[in-house]
Amino acid sequence: MANTPVTNEYSDNELIDLVRKGSDSAFNLLIFRYTGMVSLLSKKYFSPSLTADDWFQEGMIGFLDAVRTFSIDGGASFATYATVCIRNRLNSSLKKAKNSAAVQASDSIVFDSDIIPSVDSPEDNYIENENYRVFTQSAFSRLSETEQKVIGYYLAGFSYTETASILGISEKSVDNALCRAKSKLKKAYG
Repeated sequence: MANTPVTNEYSDNELIDLVRKGSDSAFNLLIFRYTGMVSLLSKKYFSPSLTADDWFQEGMIGFLDAVRTFSIDGGASFATYATVCIRNRLNSSLKKAKNSAAVQASDSIVFDSDIIPSVDSPEDNYIENENYRVFTQSAFSRLSETEQKVIGYYLAGFSYTETASILGISEKSVDNALCRAKSKLKKAYG
């Protein structure tokens, strides 16, 4: 069974069943289907002590845990279960980063943690991921370094006082940077 070719017509549940029977091609197809989702979820996390590749790796570990522990009888779809496992792993890594001696707790943030990406197809995941990357890159290229940091902390739910303390600037400077950033983004994106 390990070398039997598997096509995209198989459902996630069927692929997981085949993976547990030793099918390498079923495992590869599952990874192909969910790599975009892992990438999208992991890009929403930031910590000075971890790179984007580290976050992606942590997300993939969460995905592999989902493949290993998913129960067809559990009531949730694999996509939903995998999303939860990936987020749990990323959140666990975020907590570790926050607790490390080298990083202050307030230096680690999560962007848009309530958004669950569409997992309709690998193509949709890729397009959604690419659109998010292009938009973020375009939006942030319009902002100064301080504005980028301030809006990042703002989106993560930090107060003006917390942001000012982290960045070593006044609360008024935080307010001004946030207003400038909002104005620039509103002008650019309506």
